[in-house]
Amino acid sequence: HMSHIYSNDFYDYINVGALRSANRVAPILFDAFRPTSVLDVGCGQGAWLSAWNTAGVEDACGVDGDYVNRDRFLADAGRFTPADLTKPFDLNRRFDLAQSLEVAEHLPEGVAAAFVKSLVDHADIVVFSAARPGQGGENHINEKPLEWWRAQFREHDYVPVDFLRPRIADAHDVEPWYRFNSLIYVNRAIADDLRPEIRAAAVAPDMALKDYAPLLWRTRCFIFSLLPQKTITWLARANASFNAFLRRSRRQA
Repeated sequence: HMSHIYSNDFYDYINVGALRSANRVAPILFDAFRPTSVLDVGCGQGAWLSAWNTAGVEDACGVDGDYVNRDRFLADAGRFTPADLTKPFDLNRRFDLAQSLEVAEHLPEGVAAAFVKSLVDHADIVVFSAARPGQGGENHINEKPLEWWRAQFREHDYVPVDFLRPRIADAHDVEPWYRFNSLIYVNRAIADDLRPEIRAAAVAPDMALKDYAPLLWRTRCFIFSLLPQKTITWLARANASFNAFLRRSRRQA
């Protein structure tokens, strides 16, 4: 059961960074696509849903494990649907935009294809990021290169549009994983309806995805990729607890 795995310290740490990042990124996506409905798959405690609400999307819904604490939810808990993300899910509706950010690496490799299918079943535009090898974090059991996920989306004829990363690559108030990993996958059937500057960011099939991560981040990832997962999870927890301790002592000061 995940609630034993993810402490409140961990969630507070994630929420602070997620909320700050989301409030910066959601308006860029809102301006680009003007969605009236958004689905966040792996929404945690609703930081991104809250940012989408602020950006002007009322119909922002979230899906995540049943262990998410509704009392600490940052958006309308009535728009939260519990689901086991290791299994296919269907909300029986479509959204203008779906997102899944830094979630897929927590799911076993064997369910990745079904997970991506669940995403594309809900929207023609999917904003997707997942941890790259060596990124490190709690219970990252399937860290994969961006190209690996690109191939999963290609199965459904969704093309990568690299519109977001150039706009946030140097935004230091946005967490590095969102800055370096976030691609927009678009159903080829609707690609022509996109605004010209978004269409221009589509990555041609024979072109590699650009790596926006600076050398320092890539080096860190390489070193982490050599460590056992148990060590990484321990480091992630220690980091979350330390950050929580810093925040508490600042509040008391």
